[in-house]
Amino acid sequence: MSSAGTGCDMTEEELLAMLRGIDSGKIKKQGRDLAGAEDPAEGAGPAQGQNCETVDSFLEMNEEDGDFNQYWYSKPSINKMVEETRAEAGRPMKVAFLSTPSIFFSLSEEEREQCVVLDFDRKWEAIPGFQFYDFNDPEGLPAEMHHAFEMLVIDPPFITREVWEKYTTTAKLLLQPGGKLLCSTVDENAEMMKELLDVHTNVFRPRIPNLVYQYSFYTNYASEGLSQVNQEIGF
Repeated sequence: MSSAGTGCDMTEEELLAMLRGIDSGKIKKQGRDLAGAEDPAEGAGPAQGQNCETVDSFLEMNEEDGDFNQYWYSKPSINKMVEETRAEAGRPMKVAFLSTPSIFFSLSEEEREQCVVLDFDRKWEAIPGFQFYDFNDPEGLPAEMHHAFEMLVIDPPFITREVWEKYTTTAKLLLQPGGKLLCSTVDENAEMMKELLDVHTNVFRPRIPNLVYQYSFYTNYASEGLSQVNQEIGF
């Protein structure tokens, strides 16, 4: 992430420090909100999310929600991630999508039968394959999900180490031995990502239209599909 690419006068270090500060503030606010919130089963309940089978229908039917730090990838970036979940398998892979609903809902119904989406936003809870997930309880998942998945696709709502450590706990609980990881976060987290999950950056970077800073993809495997520059962003 370069200062030129951010469209502002801050250095990379200043911008990242600001963003991590925002993340920390939002994490604390989320904790306070949760402590005072009604149980969804007792209150009015969330707005119902729409079931989708294509990236177009997902983006059309599901608006971004800043309260959940929901900022969707562009259509080409979503398609690239979907391709990664299909690569070399020759069949639907068993994938857990952690805080990546745009990818899950861009799969076909047949593919989703093998998959789950773990998310804090309950608006999709009536849809098959949804599993409520709170990163503050990283091991609070059904036993049948333990070490059950061939691949995980992970994009936490925050970029801080505190949050990534919790997602790492969940990842190690869900992933089969030798399973694949596809993660998304800022370049400046590269050393941390290597330490936590033994993943590395790729040439292809996603475009997230409504974020001012650039993410990279991190994998624990070599990917031909992620070895080319994303022409949407040109680097």
